[in-house]
Amino acid sequence: MLLLCLPAAGAWAQNAIAVWQNDGTVAKFAFTEKPVVTYSANELVMTTTKTSVRYPINRLQKVVFDVDENVTSVEDVKSSPSGDVKFSFRDGSLVVSGGNAGAIVNLYQSNGVFVGQFRLDGDGSVTIPTSNLSSGVYIVNTQKMSFKFYKP
Repeated sequence: MLLLCLPAAGAWAQNAIAVWQNDGTVAKFAFTEKPVVTYSANELVMTTTKTSVRYPINRLQKVVFDVDENVTSVEDVKSSPSGDVKFSFRDGSLVVSGGNAGAIVNLYQSNGVFVGQFRLDGDGSVTIPTSNLSSGVYIVNTQKMSFKFYKP
């Protein structure tokens, strides 16, 4: 069941949309990134000014407005409590952090063409330069989750 909770007037100010999956994974999309929720086939599609992420409907628990003072942009997208994988953009690079040290991160073009493979360092992080990528949609795949982003 998919549930979008709307707060009563005068309630706390919301600043993000949180997408909860059945496995406990939570991704938060800040309103500053202008999130748009749509449906395509059997997927919920969350699109912001920086990314587009697809979620199979059968894996969703709920979608809610969230009060979280720590979320400032789509850069704070979070993964499951067991891994807390985070994707962020900094200085023209994609930063993957919070994963398991030594884990593999693969980068693909949206058409499935392999772009590169990276390994998380001892802190569970890797910085992937995006300045050399051509314009388009890319998919970052980790053992815990996948993430799509658009390179203008």
